[in-house]
Amino acid sequence: MKAVKVSDVSFSYSQEVKALRSISFSVSSGESVGLVGPNGAGKSTLLLLLAGLLQPEKGHVEVFGVSTSTRGFSETRRRIGVVFQDPDDQLFNSTVLGDVIYAPVNVGVPRKEAEALAYEALLAVNALHLKDRRPHRLSFGEKRRVAIATALVLKPDLLILDEPTANLDSVSRLELMDLLRRLNLGGTTVVVSTHDMDALSGIVNRVIMMDAGCIVGGGDLREVLADEVLLATVGMKPPDIVRLYLMLREIGLSRGPVYSVEEAYDDLKTRLKPLS
Repeated sequence: MKAVKVSDVSFSYSQEVKALRSISFSVSSGESVGLVGPNGAGKSTLLLLLAGLLQPEKGHVEVFGVSTSTRGFSETRRRIGVVFQDPDDQLFNSTVLGDVIYAPVNVGVPRKEAEALAYEALLAVNALHLKDRRPHRLSFGEKRRVAIATALVLKPDLLILDEPTANLDSVSRLELMDLLRRLNLGGTTVVVSTHDMDALSGIVNRVIMMDAGCIVGGGDLREVLADEVLLATVGMKPPDIVRLYLMLREIGLSRGPVYSVEEAYDDLKTRLKPLS
């Protein structure tokens, strides 16, 4: 089943600002897909269309077989969790618990059950200790965790994230990558927009490349990350570990790229002899 189907979609903010131009692609249920490209490529706009927060001026967006333009989409929207690029855009209550509990209470979940869901979501992002804090007094990383909890609280089938690793410290970044991996392995469909090429191999399996409102390439994550020429067309480079192994391959010291430090370690462990 297709979790997402985008058919010939265009969107403009004005006559001068054409954000998307005849975009078409699909995402199968259970997939984890990354949108990459430079600023202004249209990635954030596309995510808002997938969430039903914007409507296409041309074409159709379907999520789990339901058009985002129909009245019936309000039920489907409950199956979607959204994490905005700026966490302040989705934190508005006086306490963290108030923000996380808002969605289930708003759709009619009894208070005790809603609290249990909120506690579970906060625990998943290691933020339960923040439940009584005021959101505007949190650090950026703490706000990001709480924003993700608000998206997870109703156990979405589709999770949409805009630059989720931006401005996170290294520990928080790795924790988030691990959480997204686990959610995807549990069956959640993940669509993420990011400039963080090093994080992609820990989050997604397929890449869609965008530039100037168009899809300009994409495919299997590993093939894309190793294609320096393709990435250069959208002003991006492979992750550092991939670049290193591509350089080593050029001088005959490697047969091909690796995609993580762990893979590099396994490779070197089998090929290098211990120092005497």
